[in-house]
Amino acid sequence: MSISKHARIAQILTGLVLAAVTLGIALNSTGLVIGPSDTTVRYAQIVATLPALFYLVAIWTVHRALGALAKGDAVEKTLSELLARVGTCLFLGGLVRVFVEPFLMRWVSAGPWPVGNFDIGAVTLGTVGLLLVLVAGPLRDAAAMRTELGQIL
Repeated sequence: MSISKHARIAQILTGLVLAAVTLGIALNSTGLVIGPSDTTVRYAQIVATLPALFYLVAIWTVHRALGALAKGDAVEKTLSELLARVGTCLFLGGLVRVFVEPFLMRWVSAGPWPVGNFDIGAVTLGTVGLLLVLVAGPLRDAAAMRTELGQIL
């Protein structure tokens, strides 16, 4: 099978994951899963959903990149853009989880919350995100050099 055929199958599968994650985020942030509650709990649910939105954008970016590969776009260019965007989303999601979410929870609940919630999963995702952004640069440069070499030849 060609790369475009594999990419199309992967795009369909990531579309299903994207739909399931979107439904989960919608159910969690609206409070439909736990039933009636006070406004503080509802605001806390919305705040806790913020990092997931960045991860959702990362999945959507993978879905779009697979669609571009299925159409036959240049692999190096598509992958370098994918790595940069997914890395940025993972880094920002981890940052929001570790620092922004505790700040907003302190503000919403008007209670004591730590300055940072050093969740090892979020820290790991943020670190992997930074790595992906760094790897995307040389891959982008290699794609540009390949294009330039192709034009020369």
